[in-house]
Amino acid sequence: MQVNHEGDDNVNDLISVIVPAYNMENYIEQCLESIIAQTYTNIEIIVVDDGSSDSTGKICDMYAEKDARFVIIHQENQGLVKARKKGLSVANGKYVGFVDSDDWIDREMYEFLYKNLLETKAQVVTTGRFLEEDKTYILEDYMPSGIYHPQEDDFFCSHMIFGEDKKIWGITPNFWNKLFEKELLMKYEEMVDDQITYGEDDACVYPCMAFAKTVSVTDGCFYHYRMRMSSMSNSEDENYLTRVNLLYLCLKRSFEKHPLAEVLIKELDLYMFEFVWRGMNGLWGIKPGIKIPHTLMDMSCLIGKRKIVLYGAAKAGQNYYQQLKLCGIHNKVIWVDREYRKFQRAGLPVYGIDRIEKNSCDLIIVAAIKRETYESIKKDLLKIGMKPEKICWNHPKDILTCID
Repeated sequence: MQVNHEGDDNVNDLISVIVPAYNMENYIEQCLESIIAQTYTNIEIIVVDDGSSDSTGKICDMYAEKDARFVIIHQENQGLVKARKKGLSVANGKYVGFVDSDDWIDREMYEFLYKNLLETKAQVVTTGRFLEEDKTYILEDYMPSGIYHPQEDDFFCSHMIFGEDKKIWGITPNFWNKLFEKELLMKYEEMVDDQITYGEDDACVYPCMAFAKTVSVTDGCFYHYRMRMSSMSNSEDENYLTRVNLLYLCLKRSFEKHPLAEVLIKELDLYMFEFVWRGMNGLWGIKPGIKIPHTLMDMSCLIGKRKIVLYGAAKAGQNYYQQLKLCGIHNKVIWVDREYRKFQRAGLPVYGIDRIEKNSCDLIIVAAIKRETYESIKKDLLKIGMKPEKICWNHPKDILTCID
């Protein structure tokens, strides 16, 4: 989306873009180049080098020598929360955005966010994002685009954390795909416990949005989030629940002061269940050998069926397979996906669709969150000769919808 300044004399507010950085020498240049290239040029770029032991700090200094908009802060390693607070303490902009040092942004991002903020008179503007893995995926929030007034809007408060059907996220809780009014942001970031090391973004972003007079949710996508194995929260952590509890207490203290506190705290309780569920599946080091599925399948379709195919190995498919494993019937199921090699590399017993024997297969269960995905898969199956009555799909049920 291209935005221009023609005829707009009000586009002159300074935006502070804060980049916390720690040992990102392989990615920091792409990140900073993308900020320099912004079509909205009235920005200051505040890089907080949080005690990097590689060449990250030197690279940042080189950029500062060439572009006066840079402010480089070098400090001993103090963690992400303190790095952000340090950046905010020196920010001169009326508005503030963040970019993680291993990600990058499209040229029009801040121009789009700023113009939307002016038009809607919002204190927070949000966008979708691109997930950069082996290929690029577009991820939009479940919250419908529009203008919201959170302090008097039950719908917003009951969907901010979780979208419809309790699918995470209603609005993603990250700093980096948003633009904030600095005064509001500083108020809630200062309230974040410096010791929080899990959900650092959530602890500030959710209260910011909940207490904003106006939030603008857009369907634009400009931010490129790089998925790296080292950044994934899938390692063992014996202190996991302690860290999650710090996040819970921080959010609870904020939400209790909200006009719609009852609505927000109910969502917070479900949110904490989500974290506990992750912990039960091994994040604090307990390895029971099985995982508890998060997305539940309708098992009634399996009655009387002997030869079953599970089609799909993404989130829903993995949850379905775990459910079949819990029931002890996974050995009777052939698990397939078009991108099976990717899942095999992850250690999953997934095969190509050529394993489907159309004449002897009793049932194909399609594991897909969205109906559109199912319809696309169904067309492919019909093309290879599968009978429509053998293809089964039900909208997956999230475990959170079972909690009253």
